[in-house]
Amino acid sequence: MFKPNFIWLLSSSLCVMLIISPASAEVNPESIVQIFQRLEGLEKKSRELTGENEVLKNQIARLKKVQKQGFLNVDEQIDEIRQGMQAKTQTPAKPAAPVKPAVEKTTAVETQQPAAIKETPTAVTAKTDGVKTIPATAEDKKKAEKSGKTRAPTAYEKETYQAAFNKMSASPTAATQGFKEYIKLQPNSPLAANAQYWIGEIMYSHNNYKGAVKEFIKVLQEYKTSNKAPDAAIKLGYSFYALKNWTYARRTFEDVLKYFPDNKNAVSLATKRLEKMKAAGN
Repeated sequence: MFKPNFIWLLSSSLCVMLIISPASAEVNPESIVQIFQRLEGLEKKSRELTGENEVLKNQIARLKKVQKQGFLNVDEQIDEIRQGMQAKTQTPAKPAAPVKPAVEKTTAVETQQPAAIKETPTAVTAKTDGVKTIPATAEDKKKAEKSGKTRAPTAYEKETYQAAFNKMSASPTAATQGFKEYIKLQPNSPLAANAQYWIGEIMYSHNNYKGAVKEFIKVLQEYKTSNKAPDAAIKLGYSFYALKNWTYARRTFEDVLKYFPDNKNAVSLATKRLEKMKAAGN
């Protein structure tokens, strides 16, 4: 890349050469004009390149800042999850029966293929005569938590959840919107954690790993006592792994072993992935 001071030096040298040239030497005015035109062109090009270089430097600086802030935000969220899990282990409630992820899903994950979206929730009929057909309240949720048991979802909750779930194969986008609407309208439903989990699963299955990270973190932050928490923790680790963020992946799998030791499926998957990472030097 030419620098302005270099062009100035070249121009000065040319002038000196012309001054000290022998008087007998024939000087072609057109050649001199052409030389100066070339010098002006080089100087202009140098200014343009210098300006582009400054723009690139500013863009790189902004990108680094955004990337750093993004990782800091994730780090803060992971720390919040850990604090919540630690509080849970200090005052444990009666654990609910673990839900084993579909075999097709975990097998696909281990082979680095998009996770299969499969679930077989309890069959629900459209008929709701004589059954509560309004969303559960925060009071209902508190009563269930106080009793140490996860209450069964109402027929209405099952029906509306099933409606969103049935859209996953034909239209993942519509399913995602349906699950979000379900959480918004029925945040106290015992199926809200499942809805949040499947939003992350849909993103993971479509290789949107950054989006999946955010959604699985929500499961662990807002539904850490649900049956979907161990599954979400595993898939959060897989998402970090797919992003080649070895530090967060390792930390997440280690947290699975620490906070979900009774979930044999989650422990097995976390152990295998940690061993794989160690063998690969990650």
